Amino acid sequence: MHHRPNRRLPLLGLGLLLAATLAACGGGVDAEEDDHDHEHTVIETAGRLVSAEAGSKTLRIHDLDSATGTVTASVTADSTVTALYASPGGRYAVAMQRTGDLVQFVDGGVWQEDHGDHLHDYRQAPALLAWKITGPRPTHFDRQAGKQAAIFMDGNSAASPVQNASVRLITDASIASASEVASLNLSVPIHGLAEPVDNKLLVVHRAADAPDTLPTHLTLFQRSGSGFTETRRLDTRCNGMHGSFSSGDFTVTGCTDGMLVVRHTGTATVSDLKVPTAVRVSTVAGHPRLPGHFIGYGNEGVAPAPVTTRFFALDAQSGAASAWAPQGWSSGRVVRALSFDRTGQRVFLLDDQGTLVVTQRQGGAWAPLVRAAAVIPAMPSAAPWPAFATNEARDEIYLTDPAARQLVVINSSTGAVTARRDLGFVPSYLTWTGITR
Repeated sequence: MHHRPNRRLPLLGLGLLLAATLAACGGGVDAEEDDHDHEHTVIETAGRLVSAEAGSKTLRIHDLDSATGTVTASVTADSTVTALYASPGGRYAVAMQRTGDLVQFVDGGVWQEDHGDHLHDYRQAPALLAWKITGPRPTHFDRQAGKQAAIFMDGNSAASPVQNASVRLITDASIASASEVASLNLSVPIHGLAEPVDNKLLVVHRAADAPDTLPTHLTLFQRSGSGFTETRRLDTRCNGMHGSFSSGDFTVTGCTDGMLVVRHTGTATVSDLKVPTAVRVSTVAGHPRLPGHFIGYGNEGVAPAPVTTRFFALDAQSGAASAWAPQGWSSGRVVRALSFDRTGQRVFLLDDQGTLVVTQRQGGAWAPLVRAAAVIPAMPSAAPWPAFATNEARDEIYLTDPAARQLVVINSSTGAVTARRDLGFVPSYLTWTGITR
């Protein structure tokens, strides 16, 4: 199926329209190359950044090859965007619209194809695709980098009739062909997650005696064509399950009393155990280039009493988690944003006072790199909070400053701020699209 640029975009030149048409067929042309000329298959590009405007349906695509990050296109989603993610291969921005029961896709226009004897890069104008996924309350997006991603629809218990949760599996190729790879319908609405690892899918389940509305267990499914077959429910209990990540041979989720660690032992088998922590883990972070290592974190204390974010470094291979305090992280500080750099060797954290803390992997542990005070001088008192996006093609990481209506550009090797770009709008979410280098 051909995907035409959204009519709300500015009119494009005939050459770009031709490029878009060719790309929908699996090919594309750059301004200076012919599709059949394989002598120049590498495009030196920093990719494109897709940003959402707070409280708006507007998405802007920034050209990172421009010295000022010029907005090369703007598109309008069907409803307010509640999260932005990169597709598994990095070509598309996935625009989650929880309250609109909708997911849409923006073609960033920079991608790479494997032609067997070489990799071929392409670049074309960005566009909002016509294809969209509908379903009740799309919330979580779990990505197996370079392969696939699962969109988890929470369902809606307030709807009449009740709308149950579901999972939709996608790839970059399936987005291009306007189709899902596979889907799974659950029997209840639930705020959950689904982690895809090759042909396996780990999906949430809530026991009848759960202390709250959150999941308590994971169920293992095996993909069969466009559907999934249940294999078994994992034994280890994880009350208050929230947050997950997969890397290497492991999938990890957060629990009220630690982290659930699932080891992928075969094409259809897993083992599981609980690694205890002193406080609840509500978020799990990791990076595909740091397999088997994770950072779990959660808040200790309840407002109006002091609240402090506590961090735990998990080595899934050994099944051990150690309390970890980033450089200068003091009592009473809460994390507002966290991201890895493209190498997986550095972690960027922003606290609720706007202070940037950067740590790096050294000697098998996390060591201080830099602490920069007041990177965000005026921290918002409510959402939208600042958000990170990592460039996977060059050593840059981006941070939104909603109060200043700016984009902060940071050198991800040194942690130094290199630019502040005025946006002219209040940013909420952002994600990078392009070719991973």
